[in-house]
Amino acid sequence: MKSLVQNERGLTLIEILAALVILGIVLISVMSFFTQSAKFTAHNNEKLTNVQVAEEVIAEIRQGKYLSDTSFTREGAYKVEIDIKDGPENLELATVVVSSPEGAGIDESDFTTQMYFEVSP
Repeated sequence: MKSLVQNERGLTLIEILAALVILGIVLISVMSFFTQSAKFTAHNNEKLTNVQVAEEVIAEIRQGKYLSDTSFTREGAYKVEIDIKDGPENLELATVVVSSPEGAGIDESDFTTQMYFEVSP
């Protein structure tokens, strides 16, 4: 009985391989969370940039910089389209569409917002 206990000083090759397989499975599942988190962060960053560009354009419309339909490219190759239509009374409706640059890695590359603004007589 004493000789059997003395022979068990370490781990067998099978035990080490089993531990490595289990550790590998756990690490792969945890790493997938990091990958998805990075993709989600990049997607949200692109959407927020589209919103920021649209807000800047709306501020310029309120200041009277754009009074008719126009299309142009903003910094970072963001394409901006402005569509201005008549609204109720002395208001006009501005529709602003901001498109992400090519290869931005975002599914919905367009952000659209609308705003009524007053037309000075």
